Amino acid sequence: MKWILTLLPFYFSAMLLLQLMPVRINLFFVRDNKDDFLNFRVNTFFSLLRFNVEVPLLQQETPFDLTMEAELKAGEDKFIGEKKAKFSVFALDYEKIRLFITWVRDNKGMLQYISNFYSKAMTVEKLNLRISAGFPDAALTGLIAGLFWSAVGTIVPVLQKRLRFAEQPRFAFQPDFNTQAVSKIYFDAVVSFRLGHLMLGSLMFMSTILRGGKDLLCRNIQFRA
Repeated sequence: MKWILTLLPFYFSAMLLLQLMPVRINLFFVRDNKDDFLNFRVNTFFSLLRFNVEVPLLQQETPFDLTMEAELKAGEDKFIGEKKAKFSVFALDYEKIRLFITWVRDNKGMLQYISNFYSKAMTVEKLNLRISAGFPDAALTGLIAGLFWSAVGTIVPVLQKRLRFAEQPRFAFQPDFNTQAVSKIYFDAVVSFRLGHLMLGSLMFMSTILRGGKDLLCRNIQFRA
């Protein structure tokens, strides 16, 4: 019993250091006309633990269908597996969507509290968005550019009020007065928080489920075969 009491301070110190361990999430997206690339990366323990999801194939065959091919990697880009899926608006289970929306509405107070908790605990280390777009009609290209900067001027102050930025977010729009319609998007964002924040937020979310939303939330929005 004595040796347990002797080790307790070291145990609590280790647990405290674990809670203070930073977690970084990187979302990277590039679109070059019809070619898309999406990368989602999570790393912690000073990049010793990494999880990476790459989506090199993201095609929209029709306005209502989407084909996705994802690669899962861990550590130093060690390949884990590959997943292919096709989603269609017509294959959605709208009854389960309705149940999910009902659950969100019934628990919006707690969900709003969790959202505020993460917005205060999280630091946006980087937020870059560059868009290059154009249409054969020069007036339409100019209108799109104006709408972009108008949206940036409206959204950025709200984000800066709600989130903590390590550096100023960067936005750019380059109009392309071409004879053909073109669109290029570059998005790169990195957010970080402590492992303790993740655990505490998860506990609050689980408590929300146990308070009555379990049956509704566990029926995730799925697609019929």
